[in-house]
Amino acid sequence: MHRFRFAASIAISIFVLAASACSGGGTTTVARSTTTTTTVVPVTTAVPQITSTTALPTSTTLAAVIPTAPFTGIVSESDLSRPAFVVKIDNAPQARPQWGINQADVVFEELVEGNITRFAAIFHSQDTENVGPVRSARTGDFELLSNLNRPIFGNSGGNPTVMKLLKEVDMVLVGDTNVGRAAYWRSSEKKAPHNLLTSTSKIYASSNEQGGTPPQMFKYRSASEELSSEARPVQGVKIDFGGHKIEYRWNTESKGWDRTQNGSLHVDHDGIQVAPENVIIQFVRYGQSVAYAGSPEVKVIGSGNAWILTDGQLIAGKWSRPTSGSLTQFRDLEGEIISLTAGRTWIALPRSETAEISEIKTS
Repeated sequence: MHRFRFAASIAISIFVLAASACSGGGTTTVARSTTTTTTVVPVTTAVPQITSTTALPTSTTLAAVIPTAPFTGIVSESDLSRPAFVVKIDNAPQARPQWGINQADVVFEELVEGNITRFAAIFHSQDTENVGPVRSARTGDFELLSNLNRPIFGNSGGNPTVMKLLKEVDMVLVGDTNVGRAAYWRSSEKKAPHNLLTSTSKIYASSNEQGGTPPQMFKYRSASEELSSEARPVQGVKIDFGGHKIEYRWNTESKGWDRTQNGSLHVDHDGIQVAPENVIIQFVRYGQSVAYAGSPEVKVIGSGNAWILTDGQLIAGKWSRPTSGSLTQFRDLEGEIISLTAGRTWIALPRSETAEISEIKTS
């Protein structure tokens, strides 16, 4: 069976090792609002490894095949066999603050017309009753999401060429033109087109159990695992998309990267700071969309430079993705795959030489 229940998986997977077995220890902190349903459970897994804030008994170690969320490395009460739900979220000034953005496991930020950005947010291990504002698709989304094993894709239309091409992409289409009022509604708080909302529960109900279980996107390190030898402490990173100037600064208390947009702290609709545990700056090229000459189309097949921000440090490396179906790999300059901290990840997709590192000031 494609589907399985999380509780059953726990029952058949956990076994007790001898007291001499090795285990890691540490803390994972994730900012959440009242809509979050994720629970961190004390486990030690083979790959990836994470532990919770609850200490394991000194005489035993819980081990082995308990599944962790493929986009966060954290054990979740959600059905992890369900497909990923990817939705386009508005990032225009009129759209902020966005609903549900802190419940997304992974968020891609890509350039669109007018030198502003738009998000492609992946929801999987957490649920939320409000997501949005939902906006239209771009042709660059097709390759961006083609390695997620037939995800569910939510959007608010698109130009005629985009919508025609979208039908040929191997995704489960649950946009507003596909399922309509069954899963989408407008908020009275903002004006159209910056007020279309959906929810993860309505989207999954509208998908008719279509879509595949996503692959594990990243490698995660245990709390006892050292960062790459290439890592160095930094204050943060600044990214210039043109119309949107973004900054991430390390917060030693929350253990996340506080996001600022055009000089203002980026908070969600509940007033919670956007501060993911990991930030990846993936330097890419942009071409011209076949759907509209003025629309930049992100190019994510190939290779390039990347900066990985995790645990208060930056690792300079390379990204590579040889085919549409392959996962993007991030390696340090010695060729080793970079392990992230368990938690959420935001991936910025700027052009080369449009970002700078904020160094830690020393007296």
